[in-house]
Amino acid sequence: MRRRTFLLSAAACAVPSLSAAYPAQTFTPAIWRDLRGTDQTVVMNFRASWSLTCQIKSDLIAEALAENPAYTNLTFVDVDWDTFGPSQMTQRLKVKRRSTLLVMKNGDEVARLVNEPYARKVRALLDAALAA
Repeated sequence: MRRRTFLLSAAACAVPSLSAAYPAQTFTPAIWRDLRGTDQTVVMNFRASWSLTCQIKSDLIAEALAENPAYTNLTFVDVDWDTFGPSQMTQRLKVKRRSTLLVMKNGDEVARLVNEPYARKVRALLDAALAA
């Protein structure tokens, strides 16, 4: 391994994550039943704790929430991919991989973002969620 690559990797691990500032409920079937029956706009974040792409997306959501207070009107739910990835729910929602953001309202899909950890894409998804 090259020294520069190792040092950059070590520095990236030492930087604290912003996702602690990201207010999300942890997915359970009971929470999903309750939210699905309401008119709330729900942003489901299918993520794995070990995935760098998922962590980047969580950090981008936290940054967007800090910059635009209107996003706090959305309900965020983190879905653990290792637990619910192979479930019937993900099959019904056609979620094929972790690092998927899915916006739902009244049980219908409004927007989807799959494996694109870019600030402009995440903000566009959140804007679509607000417009729903």
